[in-house]
Amino acid sequence: MMSRVPIQTLAVMLMLAAAARGDDRETLTTLLQAKGPPGRTIVIPPGDYQLDGIEPIELPSRVTVVAHGARFHFPSDLREQIRRVMFTAENLLEFSWTGGHFAGRVFDPARGDENPWPPQANTRPIVVTTTAGGTTANLTFRDITSADVAGAVVTVLGAARPGSDREIERYATNVTVENCTLKRSGKFMWDYGYLWQIVVWPEEHIDAERAIAAKYFRHDLVRGPVRMADGDDRVHLANDPPLPLSPRADGGRGAVCFFDDHLPQNVIRGRQYFVVESGPEFIRIATEPGGPPLRFEGAAGPAARVVTDLFQAHLALYQPTGSGPGKGAIDLVGCEHVIVRGCRLSALGDTMHIQKCHDIVFSDNQITGSRMGAFFLAEFCRNATITGNTVDATNGSRVISVEKSCADVTIVGNTFRGGGRGSWINQPRNLVIADNVFINNTTKCEPDPRRGRRSFATGGYERYAEMYFTTHEPGGRYGNVIIRGNVFTSGSHATHAITFAPGGDAILVCDNIFAGLVRDVPAPAGSTNVTIRDNLSEPTPEGD
Repeated sequence: MMSRVPIQTLAVMLMLAAAARGDDRETLTTLLQAKGPPGRTIVIPPGDYQLDGIEPIELPSRVTVVAHGARFHFPSDLREQIRRVMFTAENLLEFSWTGGHFAGRVFDPARGDENPWPPQANTRPIVVTTTAGGTTANLTFRDITSADVAGAVVTVLGAARPGSDREIERYATNVTVENCTLKRSGKFMWDYGYLWQIVVWPEEHIDAERAIAAKYFRHDLVRGPVRMADGDDRVHLANDPPLPLSPRADGGRGAVCFFDDHLPQNVIRGRQYFVVESGPEFIRIATEPGGPPLRFEGAAGPAARVVTDLFQAHLALYQPTGSGPGKGAIDLVGCEHVIVRGCRLSALGDTMHIQKCHDIVFSDNQITGSRMGAFFLAEFCRNATITGNTVDATNGSRVISVEKSCADVTIVGNTFRGGGRGSWINQPRNLVIADNVFINNTTKCEPDPRRGRRSFATGGYERYAEMYFTTHEPGGRYGNVIIRGNVFTSGSHATHAITFAPGGDAILVCDNIFAGLVRDVPAPAGSTNVTIRDNLSEPTPEGD
């Protein structure tokens, strides 16, 4: 009868065998699937492990994985399979993963031609899913590090309810992520309008940026050359298939803009225009949907062209064509009783993503860089406490997103700075924002092609308030909002300190300090029971 091999000896033997093969999937599968009692600890020995992620390794329930000193590497060349997962589980129970480092090669425009991975690469180390009739519960991920992973390092998904955009059929329960350092990790995103801006204003950008736009912009949306004659109201072009009419101003859908040569005096480069007539050889455009056709003052140059469907060219192209699932370095969707604590996060896209979750604590974390959204409480979350965090968005998109009808949320005692598009609060209910510091979160409004972003609505640079409330439903309502005891230091190109869309009720703005060059809170039109009182405006320093 064979004697039992100690687990430490087995691990060493497996490592030696894997080294001979140059592939570590079998090694780790054997280690993780070895029989043992529930509650056991599985130690992945220190060392480098190469995993292609094509066929994920199954994680077992009721174990603790200890991976201190283990380094897991995705391939340097993803070839044709750009979506990969290292470890996966369905309906995982009583599971803990501690330690380990995950390494990738996420796309970075600053590298130019030296990117080994394409921008749409999607590489995720750990993905846990839940079935409608299954249970995912009691998961802890601790002391994990990563660098340049092109996807969420930790993904936990409940089961969505079929046919619903907001309801969860089965939540993943008791999910904790703590003391993790995830650098430049999360799927890559271009940012809204990045490629479009380079294409429409190429002279403001360097050769490397123009090369990226030439390779990755949606050039199928460009038509031309076009002809616009002085005194005419027709844009002549080969209009096949015919461009649709633009029935309404709806995020650029169906709208067009012109570029690439001089234009009539009353046509602004990059500004949206609406198609009001469309034939085989010409279109007519207006400055508003259904408006009178624009009669041109002067002619367009012979190389002028048109970008069609600005929604697809600008807003929808925030992520690469063919981009994979998930957002952020941590991606938690459909989870309940969530704790994210003591982590350091940065990403070349959204930095973290908590969506359709409830009973959430996000505390004592540092976000040190974002190409897009920094703090992201997304869509239909409730019962969330956000406290003690330091968020530096490094000219990303929104420094805060509390999106789509989140309820019962407190955001207390945090620092938010360097965001590009302010703090976006979208139709909340029962929200307290107190004792925070907000510093210059409208950098995308700066008239600088390196830091700012142009708007297709005007052709000029974007315009945002430091904090703004919106609705996402026709006639949407929001309310029971307290904004108290915060310090707002605006950037010089913010439109306002705080704005409120119509539809608010029971709003209190008090005891805040407003500094910087922009300090006003316009009276909220279309809202009721609004109190704005006892706020201080720091005296303007001499010379400002």
